[in-house]
Amino acid sequence: MVETSGERPFTAALVRHGVDSPMESRLRLLIVLAGLPEPEVGRTVYDADGGWLARPDLSYPDLKIAIEYDGRNHLLDSNQWRRDIRRRENLEREGWLVRVITAADVLRAPETVVARIAQDLRARNHPYLFAA
Repeated sequence: MVETSGERPFTAALVRHGVDSPMESRLRLLIVLAGLPEPEVGRTVYDADGGWLARPDLSYPDLKIAIEYDGRNHLLDSNQWRRDIRRRENLEREGWLVRVITAADVLRAPETVVARIAQDLRARNHPYLFAA
């Protein structure tokens, strides 16, 4: 497929550095193209004392919402799974809402993913969703 000059700026505008996998990109694009505010990519989160907590795949830091894409390796690697659990517990202890999304969610029920994230944003009073 040949890209027309009109498509290039749009395509380039969707690229973000710091995304760890194609499915994370797909998840972010699903959120953005559904009209929800764009989450930050890979922003490090610190606790109240300045200690490292996590680097969520996607987040809305001002609202303390973290969105994690978990691929199959997160279930197959028991060490990764334990680290994921501990990291999520640490975020939740600091008041973060952690939303975990899988490939099945993105590929089979994208509308549900968007609805869940929109609900989270409303619950945390995201100003974009209340402007009218």
